[in-house]
Amino acid sequence: MRSYSGLLHGVAEWSQMVQARHASEMQCRRGCVLCCHGLFDISLPDALHVTLGLGTLPAETRSAVTASAAEIQKKIAKQAPELKAPYLLKMGDDLLIDRIATRVASPRCPFLAPDDACLIYEHRPLACRMEGIPMVDIHDGLFGDWCELNFVAGVPSDAQDDLLRNYYELHDIERSTTAKLSELLLGERHEALTVFIPSLIVEYENFWVPLLAKLDPADLELSLF
Repeated sequence: MRSYSGLLHGVAEWSQMVQARHASEMQCRRGCVLCCHGLFDISLPDALHVTLGLGTLPAETRSAVTASAAEIQKKIAKQAPELKAPYLLKMGDDLLIDRIATRVASPRCPFLAPDDACLIYEHRPLACRMEGIPMVDIHDGLFGDWCELNFVAGVPSDAQDDLLRNYYELHDIERSTTAKLSELLLGERHEALTVFIPSLIVEYENFWVPLLAKLDPADLELSLF
């Protein structure tokens, strides 16, 4: 199985290629944080990567990030008091996720620095690496929507060739990695297991650091590295 880290790096390189070839159509660059406001859930492998990133921050910075996340978590708890720590979301929780995301509205990501730089850029989740780019699947073609600042007049056919991805493969890798990691680390197999980023941050010490410590990086089939 392809490593999840390899997937993340590959997507990042692809995103950079798209931005370089279509610079006049793309506004994604340092300082643009339109997609960094909002509440969205990330997969288990992404959450472990974010945990690694959070661990690289200086204590003072991590404390500020945690304080920001705690304020958002209060709003999450108000909308979903039934959701208990460590606030994991499972398959079938789609309505709950939508309810929370809609009612908590569009909070600023706790990982945004005062200068709008991402504090965990090298460990950012898959969604952050793909956000804003039009989605063109190798099987189904152009689908969904994308950032209103990019390709404002539509996506020409020559650009679609550069945007091609196998989104079914991305989905399968994420699900299979989640399933194997959840079985290994939690003793339960889940193909879909996610968490909101602020929820992860507030449970960093209590849940995510001990969970990450269980993972043997030498296990290449489940490798995050």
